[in-house]
Amino acid sequence: MGQVWKEHILETTRLILRPWTTEDAEECFRNASDPLVGPPAGWKPHKDVEESRQVIRRILAVPETYAIVLKETGLPIGNIALHQDCDLAVEDDEAELGYWLGTRYWGMGIVPEAARRLLCHAFEDLKLERIWCGYYDGNEKSRRVQEKLGFRYQWTTEGLYIPQVGETRTGNVSLMTKEDWDRNKSTISVISPGYRDLWFRQMMLADPETMSYNHSWGGTIDFPRDDWKDWYNHWIEDNEGKRFYRFIADGTGAFLGEIAYHLDEKNGIHIADVIIYAPFRRKGFGALALEYLCQCAKENGISELYDDIAIDNQAISLFLSHGFSEEYRTDAIIMLKKVL
Repeated sequence: MGQVWKEHILETTRLILRPWTTEDAEECFRNASDPLVGPPAGWKPHKDVEESRQVIRRILAVPETYAIVLKETGLPIGNIALHQDCDLAVEDDEAELGYWLGTRYWGMGIVPEAARRLLCHAFEDLKLERIWCGYYDGNEKSRRVQEKLGFRYQWTTEGLYIPQVGETRTGNVSLMTKEDWDRNKSTISVISPGYRDLWFRQMMLADPETMSYNHSWGGTIDFPRDDWKDWYNHWIEDNEGKRFYRFIADGTGAFLGEIAYHLDEKNGIHIADVIIYAPFRRKGFGALALEYLCQCAKENGISELYDDIAIDNQAISLFLSHGFSEEYRTDAIIMLKKVL
């Protein structure tokens, strides 16, 4: 028999994960009635609001099952849960992760963001050792979510009968252990962001603590959604070999910051840029990000990188400790240079 779990309210940058209530029935129906949502996960679309209300009462209103609520609107847009005493999670220190999301919110990184927070809760608060997760053949979105989070494939089972939809399917199972979670948190990778991922850049540039280094040039920077398309084309799709931009992410897929360089055509030099989102600072990610940026620049044929840093910016020591040297200084900035 599994342990008894208390109700929690969890939070991420964009989301609140909270218990379901019957007052959520209309929004639950709005999303769960879509035939693209339930059937891939093995359940039929909800027929009406009353069915959604009954599902909330009987299935969703239980410990460790959360409505995914978008902070921007305050409305539930999906579900995420940890299940015990099920086919995969049979021990007290195990659970199975399940989730679904309304189609209007697909492609925005919502489920990975919610899942990372719930996995942290599972391993750090509930002290679980193994989290299982599964998907049926053809549900590529769920497969990609699990891969992005760092789950490892375990096995495939053919001929599974799914009584809720009256179909026989092929199921795939993946696993994340506490050891996997700890390792993934400490590794980073370079990711070319998708257009919809720019919410992270918008949030980072608007955060006073993150942008405190930029106080000499005005601090926070407005990056409205109306500007995303032109910016994305300029920096990502049509960079002309003069501009480079990437996100830094940890092994669970969580965005940590950005690295970039661009050609200053007036002076004929490439200017570097590294920003780590404030909650992830003082964990060594800045040094790793700078090393990645220098490596990427060198691989792209850049022989020297420069950065003009405000005279009182504490990041100066980071650059100097990673092979940059002072070219000159003014009352406002120090120009640093590294030969790659």
